[in-house]
Amino acid sequence: MGGRTFPIGTLRGKFMVTNAPDVELDGRPDRLGAGARIRSGQNMLVMPGAIVGQKYLVNYTRDAAGLLREVWILTPDEATASRESLDKPFLNIWPFTSNDTLNTQ
Repeated sequence: MGGRTFPIGTLRGKFMVTNAPDVELDGRPDRLGAGARIRSGQNMLVMPGAIVGQKYLVNYTRDAAGLLREVWILTPDEATASRESLDKPFLNIWPFTSNDTLNTQ
């Protein structure tokens, strides 16, 4: 069965909308960025106001300002796949890395 493919660097957390754009992620206050998208397990867009107070296991990405950009509510099968956690919150947006190496001779 084909599942959704998540971007490299997608993180995993426990998510709840408290009062959009304010949310709770892994028990800590967080915020949805402008234009943030939340997708259901069926990959349909979900309005934050429709899920206030409900807790979900999600995969997510952040924008350059550190706000939540994409949130995917996981299906039970997706929830069993391994993923990075909040321990590395900026893994997916660190803009200062490069594969370039200096050529010294």
